[in-house]
Amino acid sequence: MSLRKPALDPRTVETLSMRHWHTHEDEFVFVLEGEVVLRTDAGEQLLAAGMCAGFPAGVQEGHQLINRSAADAVYLEISNRDSADGAHYTDPDVDLLFSPPHAPGRFTRRDGTPV
Repeated sequence: MSLRKPALDPRTVETLSMRHWHTHEDEFVFVLEGEVVLRTDAGEQLLAAGMCAGFPAGVQEGHQLINRSAADAVYLEISNRDSADGAHYTDPDVDLLFSPPHAPGRFTRRDGTPV
């Protein structure tokens, strides 16, 4: 299990990842302070302090948090940290996979070639 407490500066996109989904890792976020925009394949939703969202492993819908407000946003990110996990980046202009079966722990292009 992994627990992180990241903070997003005002008017910033989550810097640790682009819109993505995980192959073997469930992920849960709980907003502690401020507000973030949750961006998924379905669109955007505002998450304010006290709100949460979950992302089950293997569901092919990318997610990303963005802070468009004028204040810091602080949230908890909880996951199961599965060593077999990989990440798929879903924006059409991003040609990346993380830790595919043929290249554990490395980034590759969607076609499997090295980055």
